[in-house]
Amino acid sequence: MAQAESAQSVSRPVRNTELLLMLWRLLASAQFAIALIGFLAIAGLLAVLLPQIPPAIQGSPAAVDAWLESERSNFGFMTGPMHRVGLFNVVRAWWFIAGLGALAVSVGIYIIDRFVGIWRNVTQPREQLPDSFFDRAANREAFVTPDSADRRLEALLSARRFKVRTSVEGATTYLFADRFAWAQLGNFASHLALVMFLAGGLVSQLGGFTSALLIAEGTSSPVFAVSHPDQMQVEVIDAVGLFDETGTPTDYRTQLVIYQGGVEVARGFTTVNDPLSYDGYRFHQSGYFGEGAALRIRDVESGNTTYSEVLGLSELVPAPKLVVRDAAGVLLLEDVVVPTDAIEEASGTLITVPGTAQDFWVGILADAEEETWSLVVFERGDDEASFILAEGERRLVGDFEWMLEEVTGLPSLVTTGIAEQGRSLTVLSETPEGEPFLTIMGVEGGQALTLFPNEPVQIGGREYVFEGTREFAGIEVRKDPGANFIWVAAGLLLVGLLATFYLPRLRLWVRIRGGETVIASLAERRGVFRSEMKHLLRALDAARIEPEGNTTKSD
Repeated sequence: MAQAESAQSVSRPVRNTELLLMLWRLLASAQFAIALIGFLAIAGLLAVLLPQIPPAIQGSPAAVDAWLESERSNFGFMTGPMHRVGLFNVVRAWWFIAGLGALAVSVGIYIIDRFVGIWRNVTQPREQLPDSFFDRAANREAFVTPDSADRRLEALLSARRFKVRTSVEGATTYLFADRFAWAQLGNFASHLALVMFLAGGLVSQLGGFTSALLIAEGTSSPVFAVSHPDQMQVEVIDAVGLFDETGTPTDYRTQLVIYQGGVEVARGFTTVNDPLSYDGYRFHQSGYFGEGAALRIRDVESGNTTYSEVLGLSELVPAPKLVVRDAAGVLLLEDVVVPTDAIEEASGTLITVPGTAQDFWVGILADAEEETWSLVVFERGDDEASFILAEGERRLVGDFEWMLEEVTGLPSLVTTGIAEQGRSLTVLSETPEGEPFLTIMGVEGGQALTLFPNEPVQIGGREYVFEGTREFAGIEVRKDPGANFIWVAAGLLLVGLLATFYLPRLRLWVRIRGGETVIASLAERRGVFRSEMKHLLRALDAARIEPEGNTTKSD
């Protein structure tokens, strides 16, 4: 009985060793690596086909829940299970990261498993092969032995950057020539680059961070959406967007200040390709938006500020550019009119023609079928339209010549919080002299409120102040600890490819016996061997020996 137990205890480590050996062989298998690549490719396809949770809200459970609820109409009862298995966040799912890790380990073991043999082949190549090799090699060249063939061949090969070693056995001389032996390791450099790419991806997924911020000049925004021990504030001092004559952007740059714990820790400019860096985080310029307006509302009685925002006027409201002249052709008005109300399907406003006491309601009417606009003009107090004028057409009516020069879009935004109740429309425009002003519809009494920069207007118990235009900067915050792995991997891949394709290893075995010289090779790239043979035969001025035994002079 004791002997049986002893035998079992001895055999158990053997079985464990066999299991480890089987696992090693599995991980070192190219087929296993290909299967993992296929798995990751399918996962990547799922990430493309299925909607993914936006990175900006991944740190906020409430925002994620709201996003999932919006997708419930598409996936129904499967929304919850799909989220739990990570189908809405594939690249951060545990099974995707595990697949990346397994592939990195597999490729690493593949390299280790084959490295020793390749290293020995590079550092200690087999210098002499049996005679049968010279007779059967696929890459083989035979020619009549010229005078002093061994010394001339050795000199020619050395000039071609081969390392040559010579041995003599009786009447037979053997030469071994090896060129670019280290280039055979280029394949391993390429495989190691793949491991580094995978490692970089894993490190980036596990420790990386990306957040997109849209910040107005003079304001700041937190980097992290929720409480975080490394929380930082990003303040935009100046956002600059430069454009050429055609409106094409030529430069975006933003001056930033980074605060941490209420203390300034970094300051500088950021661009798309030259980010501001601090503590491993990079602050890239990712966008620019020039249509913003700073609005402040104060409670008159208490003096407290009840509203202070920089509005991103991301929408456009159509507005007519109106030209009015008198009967003599003198220009009275040339301006973009901000629509403040509507009459049936026309949107417009009440204006007073400068230099006169006459008031008109002017508006624009869209023809959806023909995609054109018309100018509608009402005399004040008249319920019927005085006339309708097509865009670009001039018409003299009474004492004035009217023309709708064009319909342009004014930056606007519909939002809550400005009016005491409900929503309001805010429109940004400018006077003919270029001074910006803000028009707000939906304030108390239903009347339009016009605000010029830093000129307070009081309505009821509230004071409204347009503090001026502001520009917005799109800032992308990144922390990518895997970036160094990626750079090293890119370098290794480049070295490996250059070595493999531009410095291919070539080994030549030469046998000189009697009147015949045979050169044979194991070169996988047959063209390299043929090119070398053509050069050697020309230099030796040797006659090639054909398989039938005929000899011909080399080219």
